[in-house]
Amino acid sequence: MILIPILLALGTWVLILRLCNQHKFLNIFEQLALWFVMALSLFVFELFLEWIVFDKLSLILPIVTFMLSLWIFIYKCIKYKYFRKEILNSIKHTFSEVKLQFILLKERQKYVVILILIYVLLKLFMVFSINTHMPTFDEDAVGGRDIKTKIFTENKSLVLDKSSPEFLGSALERNIFAPLTDTYFLLSNDSNTSWYTNIVSALFYCMSILILFWIILRKTNLLFAMLGAYIFASLPFVFIHWLGAYRNFIGWVFIFIVMFYLIDQILNLDKNNPEKKSLKIPLMIILFLASTIRNESVILIIISFVTIFIINYFTRKGEKINIMSYVVPLIGVVIWYLSGKFILKLYPADSSLIMWNPKIWDILPNLSANQDLFVAPFKQMFFHPDYILLYLLFSISIILFIRNYKKMEKLLCFFVLIIVLMGVSILILFSDMGMWILTHFAYIRYSIFLVPFIIYFTTMSLFLSKNE
Repeated sequence: MILIPILLALGTWVLILRLCNQHKFLNIFEQLALWFVMALSLFVFELFLEWIVFDKLSLILPIVTFMLSLWIFIYKCIKYKYFRKEILNSIKHTFSEVKLQFILLKERQKYVVILILIYVLLKLFMVFSINTHMPTFDEDAVGGRDIKTKIFTENKSLVLDKSSPEFLGSALERNIFAPLTDTYFLLSNDSNTSWYTNIVSALFYCMSILILFWIILRKTNLLFAMLGAYIFASLPFVFIHWLGAYRNFIGWVFIFIVMFYLIDQILNLDKNNPEKKSLKIPLMIILFLASTIRNESVILIIISFVTIFIINYFTRKGEKINIMSYVVPLIGVVIWYLSGKFILKLYPADSSLIMWNPKIWDILPNLSANQDLFVAPFKQMFFHPDYILLYLLFSISIILFIRNYKKMEKLLCFFVLIIVLMGVSILILFSDMGMWILTHFAYIRYSIFLVPFIIYFTTMSLFLSKNE
């Protein structure tokens, strides 16, 4: 039964395709991953609305949304005969392109690609096996999230009564959208929820590989796309960090998807292909979970938009900048944030959720209290050889980027964004975590929060450098 919500989310991509026409610009697997994330964000919001109106959680609204989208899709296929053919041709083109690239590889490169593919598939099997057959454990974040997931699922409602013994010490002020995301997948499974509260982590691990691989493939070639997949699959965060704080990574998958397609598609509009603008629809929906699943997500998203705007303003002098391309998504973020904050304060009246606020004035005291804070962020890379590989490649890619800037100018947005987000996250952790910085920063957040950005930037810079 757990397959029902998974298939609902996966099946949404083809239904909304007609509205966005992204099959003309993105390959089939990019679309699958993108629409899965979008559908999940939409469905979690619908669950939230169900709770606000009916105090009940069910899959009724997601199913209604799916059926309505299916009807629209069938109607469009009947009305526009060419549409179905376009989709099928885009799928055939993706597979034929991969086949052709594999044929053109040298013999040794073919073996490398096959071995990496086997390795990634084995890693996926391990991730699904471990994360769906072992309950989460942690005395703090995951303990609270896991307990809430079980409570929400069994009660079919967002039980937020702080005095209820069901909470078992769970922190009420923690964001409810993380456990609600898990709950979506468990609502159709009444038999046993204890062993599936990590299903979303395994699904996002799979979707992350899909979207990274096919984005890089569209930009480079099969060999470099496989290199990116290998680097990602080699990182041990899914085992070291996932059970302890996997929301750190999932939150960044959402932010990466929004920022990548904002830069790559919406802000790089081809005058001959104005339909790229239609990608704003799914991005606006994705921004719901992107801005709510982590406490600091809103401030990081806003800073990302501002950073990208400033970079484009100074690097595209003489070009007209479409300010609405930046403002419209940000309006969505503000609406998501304010509505969630307002509604959660209404119910229950005596135990409203506390919204997170960084204590900027605590930065200097925290820094002066423990000098180890300066070196803590860099310790993680020495705990596993593949972290060393990632940061070594990232360092090399930075040198190549600076040395060959004119040839890699298109990567400027991603490079500056990585540096800015890294700096802002450090300040947030210094200001809010205090002495917990040593664990949260060195062992969890710093090592994984920018993984998709770093892998994309590293792979692209190596590819462009090799080509030039």
